[in-house]
Amino acid sequence: VIWGGVCERHPKIRIAFLESGGGWIAPWLDRMDRHFDDQGFNDSGLTTRPSELFQRNCWISFEPVEGSIKALADYIGPHKILWATDYPHPDGFFPGAPKMIMDRMAGLSAETKHQVMAGGAMGLYGLN
Repeated sequence: VIWGGVCERHPKIRIAFLESGGGWIAPWLDRMDRHFDDQGFNDSGLTTRPSELFQRNCWISFEPVEGSIKALADYIGPHKILWATDYPHPDGFFPGAPKMIMDRMAGLSAETKHQVMAGGAMGLYGLN
């Protein structure tokens, strides 16, 4: 979606990575940026760094048990994070998901917590 040029060709598209956890996104973006910067390897045809395309077009969902939420809020920005209870799946986190996420974000600012809990979804759905 990013490396293949979809985000660059469609600058207003909104893409959410769901049902896959979120901890993998930082190394993935880092690797794509390194390949983009390496002119000997970059055969993508992209003119914009992959991490910038992610910031413009993408969001990613985390499950409440993921320990990387705080680190990723810093790396990709809390406004790019979505979360889910995974209800009604038997391995879901209902009804305790919001508290689990808030517990994972202990020590973060109130604004960062707001962005994770609501801002990401509001941005994805254009509710800002």
